[in-house]
Amino acid sequence: MITVIVLVELDRIRLELVERFECMMQAATEVTVCYRTTGSADFVLVLAVDDLEAFKAFVKTKLNTDSNVRKFKSMIALDCVKIDPRSTL
Repeated sequence: MITVIVLVELDRIRLELVERFECMMQAATEVTVCYRTTGSADFVLVLAVDDLEAFKAFVKTKLNTDSNVRKFKSMIALDCVKIDPRSTL
């Protein structure tokens, strides 16, 4: 299992477009955590995928198909140093 952190920047921040993206992420089985954020990224996603091909499929079917996704950056976790259960609240 590979953990991928994805920073997503939307093109337009209109309520219906943001809600559409949120619904898509809620339905995506690869997404284990989805935060709406301030700053340079509108969303931070944490994905759990089997391999790089599965991540590539997520990008092609979820991120590249949404015309409101301006850009995204991904980072692959090398190791989990700490998980505090409070961090998911």
